[in-house]
Amino acid sequence: MEYKIYTSLEEAKEDGIENVREDVYRLWQECFGDSGSYTDFYFEWVVPYNRIYTLYKEDKLCSMLHLNPYTFEIWEVEVKADYIVGVATKAEERRKGYMGILINEALDAMYKEEKPFTYLMPAAESIYYPYDFRSVYFQEDWMGKIKKYGQDNRESTEAELVKLGMSDLEERRILTEFTEELLKKSRKYYILRSRKYYEKLLIEMESGQGGIAVIKKNGIPVGYAAYMLEDGLQIAECLYEPDFEKEVFQCLYQEFSSHLRDGADRFKPSIMMRIVNLKVFLEGLTASEEVALIIEAKDDRINYNNKKMLLTLNEDGGYVVDSDETPHLYGDIGDLTRLFYGQLEAKEAKTLIQSEKKEEVMKLLSKINLYKDVFINDVV
Repeated sequence: MEYKIYTSLEEAKEDGIENVREDVYRLWQECFGDSGSYTDFYFEWVVPYNRIYTLYKEDKLCSMLHLNPYTFEIWEVEVKADYIVGVATKAEERRKGYMGILINEALDAMYKEEKPFTYLMPAAESIYYPYDFRSVYFQEDWMGKIKKYGQDNRESTEAELVKLGMSDLEERRILTEFTEELLKKSRKYYILRSRKYYEKLLIEMESGQGGIAVIKKNGIPVGYAAYMLEDGLQIAECLYEPDFEKEVFQCLYQEFSSHLRDGADRFKPSIMMRIVNLKVFLEGLTASEEVALIIEAKDDRINYNNKKMLLTLNEDGGYVVDSDETPHLYGDIGDLTRLFYGQLEAKEAKTLIQSEKKEEVMKLLSKINLYKDVFINDVV
């Protein structure tokens, strides 16, 4: 056999690969160049809870892919999904299709687990575009705002910046409550936060010589930033009350201006998503009024999605049944991902419509509550 795939470290060990964890650690450092402290954080805090797919030739690790589990709140419903990270292949084993093999294995497993979608942060969009991942969330230009508001220091601010410490249990509780309250009123689609989330986040940031900076006004949080300083200031996540935007970024500038680097504020796509189980995904949508649409997908990697489905939606959710009728919409899974995340222009959406009554179908689509209020960042 040319190669063998394992769907977990435990499976590889049971098959005689005793040093699989060490192999994965070495390949991580070889391919990503992370510091030892960050890699140690990842293997202590993330690896025990994720699934790692590996591809071996005899006793040699050639390629790997990690699935990190997260819980989202989407329209006040909790949804499980996997974040794909750590996709890597040894230099001498590249261009042999191993990455695609592992992605296909992971997609197949996630489909059977009824995961509606998966997501990742790409090194380049072009790598994952052929696998039908599409950019749906664009990280706010936090670095640009730090520079913008930092250069306008004519008005003094009463806000103060406080750095969160590992022993600050009460402060983590307050930050968690602040974040959840803010996200609930400003977003409809985000990763759930918890005190454990912020404990892990703080350790992750500290592994890159950073931390979590909480900005307060009159002793009450109005924003925070998770940051690293190892290679100049990098913001992993920033969330704040809109009314205090200027004060939040002025505080960050005053604290970290000496760590700013040229080019650090370049804006780039942040998160790419892919629909995995189309039926489950569609049933998670809602609509302002009752909508009935027949949808046919083209999915080159998950054959189960290749069928016609009658979707019926209302404000409480939806249900899907198979259909033999002519579809209202037909498109590849990447186009459908863009459509339901609000990333298709009207003229592009019309190209998916099979009915001659395009305006009627567009009217039905306008009643669907698209996933536009997404908040996801590169936090493992």
